[in-house]
Amino acid sequence: MSANEFDSFCRFAFRFLEDQGTRYLVVGGLAIVVVGEPRTTADADAIIFVSTTEAEALIQAAAKAGFDLREAVERERLARTGTIRFRKGRFQIDLITASLPFEEAAHARASWHDLFGVRLPFPSPEDLILLKILAGREKDMLDATGIARRHHGHLDIAYLERTLLPICDAAEDASLWGRLQRVLGQAINPLHE
Repeated sequence: MSANEFDSFCRFAFRFLEDQGTRYLVVGGLAIVVVGEPRTTADADAIIFVSTTEAEALIQAAAKAGFDLREAVERERLARTGTIRFRKGRFQIDLITASLPFEEAAHARASWHDLFGVRLPFPSPEDLILLKILAGREKDMLDATGIARRHHGHLDIAYLERTLLPICDAAEDASLWGRLQRVLGQAINPLHE
């Protein structure tokens, strides 16, 4: 994979979202590169703030813009998972429709960075930690710990806790709270279990 090819894809994908007037927040590996401890990534991920009707229109517009996709497959994926995927060549952008009030707050707190010649919104370290904790996969937990380690001493722990607590209550899932405590503990002391 050539870095130039991936850069070109990202410019194309994010400019497409801008041209469609879609509000979005860059998450996933690209956000880790900017906010966390850098790692490699070969795709782009973003939370999009759209209605179902707007997401369906985005699918149609993506097909016309030159993304490789089957509209019926993406409409079915949207209905089933709340996500859509647009490919172009070897690369893809995964778009996750916002579904939590927390995501709207994360967008409002975003910082803007120039990447690939495009000005992109990225979550704060705290919001990216929360997104990773909610995803909960092993690599997400490693990413969350890396973010906490990089920003140790500057994290707003009170924000993390007051934002996660209502999510835990609504989901009836106390394990999310345990994940946050593990991430914070491991960022301070890597041997912490």
